[in-house]
Amino acid sequence: MMNKFLSIVVVFSFSFMNLETANAQQNTPEILVQKTFAKDIAEKTSNNLKATLKPLEAAFNRKDSPYNRYWLSYAIYYQAILANLQNRKEEAEMHIDRAIALLIPIKNDAESLALLSLQQGYSTQFKGYFALMQIGKQAMVNAKRAVAINPKSLRANLALAINDFYTPKLFGGGELAPFYLKKALEVSEINPIDSLPNWGKDQVYELLVKHFRKIDQDNIAQEYLNQGIAEFPESELLSDLN
Repeated sequence: MMNKFLSIVVVFSFSFMNLETANAQQNTPEILVQKTFAKDIAEKTSNNLKATLKPLEAAFNRKDSPYNRYWLSYAIYYQAILANLQNRKEEAEMHIDRAIALLIPIKNDAESLALLSLQQGYSTQFKGYFALMQIGKQAMVNAKRAVAINPKSLRANLALAINDFYTPKLFGGGELAPFYLKKALEVSEINPIDSLPNWGKDQVYELLVKHFRKIDQDNIAQEYLNQGIAEFPESELLSDLN
């Protein structure tokens, strides 16, 4: 149903500079997770992402804060995606369920709710029909709550758009996605703290291209694709559409 499925308002005290390697000191949690995920894909292993998880687990064990929950959940989400891609379905389901459980207690943070919504949507592919329907509804509720808390969050708008995009037309899906995708593109993100999330914009472009191709407006789709590739020339999501 939603198989392809982060402004943090708390002042965070934990610094990701606690990572043990000098190279890691130059990276944010987000970049490290994405780099090690890509490396595991290339090397057909899961060891690099596991190594990135260790300091995140240690930080969470030292202090249970929204920040630590968020980035640990984000990394475990990538563990789930990696396991799924490597055809380890039971492990993937275990990881995504844990990622979701970490974020459920965070009620009033748009970024956490947006990530939670995406994770819930992703988890539906591992569930039976009735669980799938219930989780799908909760994913939509959390996306709407994220937008209500922070209408200018790129990822909140993306989460709501994704939920609508992958909801069948029979159930009312497909109407709101372009509106929220365009709202996401209007966001000008300048994060004063480099450990705040920045992901998602290339996926906004991806969904806009898919939406306009679906309704046979290929010229508009190509315009968004050209914009996306110009901004994210290394995005596989976009290069696969070209």
